[in-house]
Amino acid sequence: MAYALRMIVRRFFLPILLLSATVGATGAALQRSDVVFMYQANRATYEAYGATMVAWGGTPNPAARAEAAGLRFFGSVGMVTEFARYHRRFPDRYEEGLCRDIEGRPVKVPWLTDHQHEGIPYWWCCTAQPVFRQYLRERVIETVRAGADGVHIDDHLGTAGGLWLGLCFCDRCVAGFREYLTGLPAEERRALGVEQPEAYDYRAEVRRWLAEDPARRRSPTQHPLWASHWTIYQCRAQAAFMQELRDLAAQTAGRPVPIAANAGLLWPRHLSDYHTLDLFSAETDHEAAAPGFSDRPLLAYRLAEAVGRPYAATAGGGDWAFVKEHGRHGLVRGWIALAYAAGQLFMAPHRQWCYTPEKGTHWYEGPADRFAPLYQFVRRNAALLDAFETHADLTVVLPHRAFVRHPERWFQIADQLAAANVSYRLLLAGDEIVTRPLRAEDFTDPAPWLVPDRENLLPTDRALLERHLAERRTFSEVREVLARVEPAVRVTAPGPVRVLPRRRPGAAVVHLLNRDYRPARDDVEPQRAVRVQVNLAALGVAGASTCRLWSPESAEPARLPVTDGAVTVPVLGLWCVLEFDPVARAQP
Repeated sequence: MAYALRMIVRRFFLPILLLSATVGATGAALQRSDVVFMYQANRATYEAYGATMVAWGGTPNPAARAEAAGLRFFGSVGMVTEFARYHRRFPDRYEEGLCRDIEGRPVKVPWLTDHQHEGIPYWWCCTAQPVFRQYLRERVIETVRAGADGVHIDDHLGTAGGLWLGLCFCDRCVAGFREYLTGLPAEERRALGVEQPEAYDYRAEVRRWLAEDPARRRSPTQHPLWASHWTIYQCRAQAAFMQELRDLAAQTAGRPVPIAANAGLLWPRHLSDYHTLDLFSAETDHEAAAPGFSDRPLLAYRLAEAVGRPYAATAGGGDWAFVKEHGRHGLVRGWIALAYAAGQLFMAPHRQWCYTPEKGTHWYEGPADRFAPLYQFVRRNAALLDAFETHADLTVVLPHRAFVRHPERWFQIADQLAAANVSYRLLLAGDEIVTRPLRAEDFTDPAPWLVPDRENLLPTDRALLERHLAERRTFSEVREVLARVEPAVRVTAPGPVRVLPRRRPGAAVVHLLNRDYRPARDDVEPQRAVRVQVNLAALGVAGASTCRLWSPESAEPARLPVTDGAVTVPVLGLWCVLEFDPVARAQP
């Protein structure tokens, strides 16, 4: 009876208490046990998955709200994908709002080249242009007035998101850059060769620079100012506009309105406006075509954690196209488990956008019988997820500037740590576009530190880091970490397993993910007699003599003995959670 009572408290009342305790805090727009739908669905589908939120809904209407009764409903506004709607709003003026390349030509959205509206391609529109800004403001107002609980911004970087395409040289962007340069210190302007910023024309300068190369090997994105000040200017301008939209939503509603964005954090610069956002609901590369599961999404989840925002992920269009073509639903099950085990979320794969250059846009309809049980497991066991934070065997210092310049290097670092089951947290250091100075409280974690790059830290951050690192073990290369840092949880198993330990005061959970995916059967190979060695003191549960084993395959937990910190899991399917807490210690 006592055990049954504890289960009732665990499954129903504790999540409510946790939610009440976090209302108003940064990131409270999502709980870790939420089940998020990307697009709208019908009532039966919501219920099958245990849905709690719609993240990329359209403008709410009575029918959609009735289907989603009891769910939080975010309406989506697109900065790149709504060309047809924008054209209908301004059929005679739409060209005023288009981005322009160095020759003054509009630029197609690369992943919408198969889309047209009234014979017109889907052009990339400029968020510096008044007519397009008016359109976006109207869309935010319309979405809020229609009753949306929050606003999702797709392609939230606007013009700055097209920098890789050589955007944007419209008159507004060129004039705005002139103002930006005027605000720089005179000495810095002289070093850049900008003696008279009030008369500076970046478009003319880039054209002159291109003309110096008769072989035409140069591109605008290689210009000396492009990767530095032009990028800083465009990202800052877009972040300021996102703040305007956030303020507009709140003014329209008469209350704060949560703002989300499709900020795929594995893509550099997508953190440039994070302070305007309450959550990320984003496309994220999952490398579906790679053999088995990829650890790459874990870096995105750790980046979101580093800035205190929840992350509801989906895979990329190419990932979904691969899953659909090859029927790899089992890969998706692994993506779901990884997200929740990492303290983040994976949006229900009910209807997903697929894209390949050959097929263009098409859609993947996920089989609910393969996916819904995982989400129901999450909803039943919210208390295993909501209150727990990442246990860090290691703190990794990541200068944002370094990530932008060499993302592949950081992907490799993160992949190596994940493969060795070294549980890490990221300490993100800001730069000219991401405002996040290091603080003294960032250095309270006693775990060892990995600092692969000090040169790309801002001077004040570097000075603070140097003062604090003298007090702790510090490494500069991953190989040193792997040789000298012992993770709090180690596993011995027949196949690959990922271990993600999480803790709260007096309790800990250890997520075990079976990574032995077999394409021929589209599932993982069950692993037997998986031995898990746990440093109980490091996880704050010293003395635990038993633990509970939770898994999606079983409605009730199994009790396992803990002997000298070791637990043996009889059979590991896709995912299980070992729970250690004072209640477990009190059990006979």
